[in-house]
Amino acid sequence: MYHRIQLRRRRKSTALAAAAMAIAVALPATPALAEVADSPRADDAAIVLAARQDPGTLDYVKSNLTALRLWVPGNVMEPLVYFNADGTVSPGVAESWEISDDRQTYTFTIRQANFSDGSPITAEDVIYSLEAMSQSPVVSNAAAHHAVEDIEKLDDRTVRVTLSRPSQNFWRGMGDVAGLIQPQAAADQIATKPIGSGPYRITEYVSNSHIAFEANPEYWGEQPEITSVTVRIITDGTAGLNAIEAGEIDASPVNTVDLWEQIVNRGLDEAYRLVTFPQAGEPTYAVVNSNVDHEIRKTIAMTLDRQAFNDAFGAPWGVENTCTFGLPHYPWYEPASEESCPYPYDMEQAMTRIAENGWGDIPLEYASLSDVPDLSLPADLMIPLMQAAGFTVERNAMDLARYSQLIFQGRPPQFDVTIMAGPGEPTQWACSDPQNGGWSTYCSAEYTEALAAADQALSQEEYVKHMKEASAILREDAVIIPIIAKAGVGLYHPDLVGFIEPRVGVAIEFAPMSWQ
Repeated sequence: MYHRIQLRRRRKSTALAAAAMAIAVALPATPALAEVADSPRADDAAIVLAARQDPGTLDYVKSNLTALRLWVPGNVMEPLVYFNADGTVSPGVAESWEISDDRQTYTFTIRQANFSDGSPITAEDVIYSLEAMSQSPVVSNAAAHHAVEDIEKLDDRTVRVTLSRPSQNFWRGMGDVAGLIQPQAAADQIATKPIGSGPYRITEYVSNSHIAFEANPEYWGEQPEITSVTVRIITDGTAGLNAIEAGEIDASPVNTVDLWEQIVNRGLDEAYRLVTFPQAGEPTYAVVNSNVDHEIRKTIAMTLDRQAFNDAFGAPWGVENTCTFGLPHYPWYEPASEESCPYPYDMEQAMTRIAENGWGDIPLEYASLSDVPDLSLPADLMIPLMQAAGFTVERNAMDLARYSQLIFQGRPPQFDVTIMAGPGEPTQWACSDPQNGGWSTYCSAEYTEALAAADQALSQEEYVKHMKEASAILREDAVIIPIIAKAGVGLYHPDLVGFIEPRVGVAIEFAPMSWQ
């Protein structure tokens, strides 16, 4: 197994909810739940969910947008295997598999089942799907296939994949988006109506309006209780919260951090089922140009009052202080502690170091985003903290378009300090040659080697060991300085049960849900 997924419990759950749900999630007090009207869709075995963004395309091979990955994987498309929260691996498109002792040969037996269009799943479809992913422009999709040397059909229902070296990324990918299987014959319609073997099929996708799903009659497993699902695209977050209060939608599975204060102030975290889970979360972290002296980088880290950042978002159930770059369900992740933070918040020591070394005379350019609240807020905190310690900080605020051009595409890096939030995937910092440094500014042969050793690990224990080593290298160098880890936050109608933590990336699975 790759990792054990854990639910971040923030409240006490009732025995009824624990029995009804695949994974227990937090429930508010019963009196508050009783104030929510029954859903008019419950008797029709239907649900309406809210999405904040339009995916633009449903082509998961070419797009990595969360707005797509929330709904299509796990519902319409299935991976070869599933990694479950209890640590087990269960069948997906592959009904069984064998892994050689050297972890370089994987033999998958494909289940005898159909895609939603009625066509049988074949070995050729599996080979086509994996080869398409190996050429994907999405880095995480292609990365899972970097060690793949050969994919061959042994018979109509058996596919063997041979690796050039052991690869944890490959095995993990077979349970993620990189392992999703589609029929080759229907590949040309993937952008608007992808075909898969999952419990649902897409009946309609109208850009900037909705995605409609219905139960897949060809599904090989048990038919889901919820037979109709509509994902309404409501880009205005406040409008989405209004819709759930008005009973127009039954759940808002992922609420971005800019809505957390509203959720608390409007009492929605008490009236509705509040779910927090790490998979759809992301770390917030400072980025310091590696050309800035290491001792100065360490001192910048000492000015970061993580609890102040946590408090600023006003929802302690959704934020965890950390010095580890990653998400809380990763087995090597650690919350902030004396052991995991080499340069903890210490304003007095930071002030002393700056004064004694004359670092206050060195101007530091701080690039900040002016039109992304999730990042402008922490910049508003970080800059005064650095200035209070004695640093001379010049703020260069810019909109996302300018930031993308100057920071993301800048060669060499065009800033001294910035702050970012995004996917908690540590491999994004892998870079052995400083000449190839991009906006992250971090290229470390030592770090890249530790990640490579983790990928080639033959056991979970060895994998975790090397990932902890890589994490320690990242922390000590103080180029990427983690501050907080934000969780995914969902609101569900109190009678809608069955949420399980995402098994395929960030996907919200409909099939386990039901009205109670």
